[in-house]
Amino acid sequence: MLTVSEKKIVPVSTSHVSSSVAPYIAVPATSVPGNGLTLEGVWRRLMRQKWTLLLTMLAVILLTVWNTLTTVPTYRAGATIQIEKETVQIVNFGAVSSASPDMGTLDPFFRTQYEQLKSRKLAQQVISDLDLKNRLYEHPEAPGLLKSLGKIIKRMVTGLLPGKSSDNQAAVAVDYADVFIRDLYIEPVENTHLVKVFYESPEPTLAAEIVNALIAAFIRENISSQSETDAYARDFLEQELEKARSRLTTQESKLVEYAKQNGILEVNNSQSTQERKLDELYSALGEAERARIQAESQMIQGRKHGNVREVLNNPVVEGIKQNLVTLEAEYQEKLKLFKPAYPDMQRLQQQIAEVRRQLQQEISGLKQSLQADFSAARKLEDDLRAEVENYKAELVSQRDRSIEYNALKREVETSRNLYDGLLQRMKEVSVAANATSSNIRIVDTASTPKDIFRPKKSLNLILGSLVGLMLGVGAALLRETLNQTVASVNELQALSGLPVLGTIPHVRNLSEGNLALAAVRDMSSSLAEAYRVATANLRFVLPAGVAPRITLITSVNPGEGKSTSAVNIALSQAQQGLKVLLIDADLRKPSIHFKMGLPNLKGLSNFLMGETDIASVTQSFREVKGFYLISAGTLAADPVRMVSSPAMAQLLNLATRHFDSVIIDGPPVAGFADAIYLSSLAQATVLVADEDHINRKRLLNAIEQLRRVKQNVVGFLMVKSQEDVTDYRYYDRYQTRIPSKPVPKAAKSKRKGLNLAPGI
Repeated sequence: MLTVSEKKIVPVSTSHVSSSVAPYIAVPATSVPGNGLTLEGVWRRLMRQKWTLLLTMLAVILLTVWNTLTTVPTYRAGATIQIEKETVQIVNFGAVSSASPDMGTLDPFFRTQYEQLKSRKLAQQVISDLDLKNRLYEHPEAPGLLKSLGKIIKRMVTGLLPGKSSDNQAAVAVDYADVFIRDLYIEPVENTHLVKVFYESPEPTLAAEIVNALIAAFIRENISSQSETDAYARDFLEQELEKARSRLTTQESKLVEYAKQNGILEVNNSQSTQERKLDELYSALGEAERARIQAESQMIQGRKHGNVREVLNNPVVEGIKQNLVTLEAEYQEKLKLFKPAYPDMQRLQQQIAEVRRQLQQEISGLKQSLQADFSAARKLEDDLRAEVENYKAELVSQRDRSIEYNALKREVETSRNLYDGLLQRMKEVSVAANATSSNIRIVDTASTPKDIFRPKKSLNLILGSLVGLMLGVGAALLRETLNQTVASVNELQALSGLPVLGTIPHVRNLSEGNLALAAVRDMSSSLAEAYRVATANLRFVLPAGVAPRITLITSVNPGEGKSTSAVNIALSQAQQGLKVLLIDADLRKPSIHFKMGLPNLKGLSNFLMGETDIASVTQSFREVKGFYLISAGTLAADPVRMVSSPAMAQLLNLATRHFDSVIIDGPPVAGFADAIYLSSLAQATVLVADEDHINRKRLLNAIEQLRRVKQNVVGFLMVKSQEDVTDYRYYDRYQTRIPSKPVPKAAKSKRKGLNLAPGI
């Protein structure tokens, strides 16, 4: 047996503790999914905020129900009318306005009619005709609990608003026309000239009366508007007709007086004759000019080239040319046999020369004829031009004498046409005004509605539920987005880059002692199996599958289950045949002795202060062979100084020689330096994280603090997890169907233990 001196402690270097295994460097897991939002992730987030979702949805549904029950039921009456752009034409004349082409649903005419139906003038007329002020708007409502409560709440809210009070609101005059228009609905029927008119009212009979009265008033207004237009047209035409009559009389008098003074009877016939003669002279002059230009052109062309149409088309010239061609052809043919000096050849040459002379003589005569034609054409043109000038002078003289007469005559004719047109239009308007009709026709009158139109309780409840669900989902997701916690194992791995070695399910209604000893006392439970999975993963976390000899179990925050996890992992390792030493190094708030039901009279703090030896503070556990515990011992004033002392390194050095695994239950990382010193002495550090209390910022800060000291953070142990990573139903069926067999004894460790105190 190995014993340790109580009073003499030899300083031991911490390098021996971790020299056998290379330090672990955590890197992000490549197989871990990113932060992409999946349907499963959204569902998990909603489940984490289920109360927010349910309360928001319930609040919206209750508000919808309250609003539905407090709303006064209204009835909706409707009628259908037909609006045409043109009225019924009793006579086909006399219209004072013309209808524009039909432009469909965007026609300004129909839009104008719809707005006129909703005009304040019609609203005030219907209110006055049906006495709606007393029958509807100032009619007292039946008292009710919900209505009274709503009024009280509204009065209280109004009283809290600055500058407003119930007295001021009561003093404001109500505009009943605006209230009337608010409950009036105009609905055109698509692709038709039909219009549906609806009105909502708490009284069904009154709603039908209002719709019928509104349509009747609209038709009367339309007819009245047309009658006013016809009356205005008659008055206007009468005034203009009187002015036209007076103007026509004055102008006729002036025309007669001017004719007497100038001795003019009628100038139209003579003037027309002179104009026709002048037109004929202009036509003849144009023909003479064209003939002269043609003769001149032929004469000039004949002088220069000799090839003009008269020369080329002359039969005499044509015959001479034909004879010349024949002689020349004969000469050329004989030239092949005879020489030019041959008598026959000389005779042919004389004949050809004679024919050419005749041709030149004939062409010369034709040119002289062209000169004579040109002279005659030019003389005819000069004579016609002189005649035109004479007729023009005569016509101008005649027009000068008739200018004033014609002007007066045109004025008389214009005035007479205007007078006749106004007189005809006056007669047509007078006849058409007596046959006025409306372009609006009633298709269906309004009848008393039987069913309540508003509120629709079922629809409101469905819409309220849907809106509440959407708002609840939005509020839950917003709260989850603003929350700094981690929603799942995958998110934790993606955030930290460290693997999750085990997920411990959330077990309720279990004492701390039973929870800490679940690996021993409830071996078939899902909790024990989860710890065994974590123990198996921890055994292979170091490179090359080497199990860490010294493992620190810590957490970010207090109360996350690190001590319970340390006990169960140590017990699981002991059940696998390892000799395990569990050290409660949380000298601030120790709890392992309480969870395991062991005394804490002496422990780690007593050894580190030199009050006792290791054997005296080491306890065994009867229920599991190979399991040993060093409790925290007496609370110390300075825990940091103790865990960072050489005695702590010596303790771990000796423990690694005599135990297969050393599990250290350390204090939380947040706010304490103890865990940092303990992590520097361990080969592997495991962070215990409570799924419901993981804070992103604190988690990353804790990992960063531990990595600054030593790169040995190997992963997480997720406790109180809602994820079923292991199918425990299969595990339960497996335990049920396979009969239990005697558990073989664990393999005995070859390591010699310390001189331990008797087990309790």
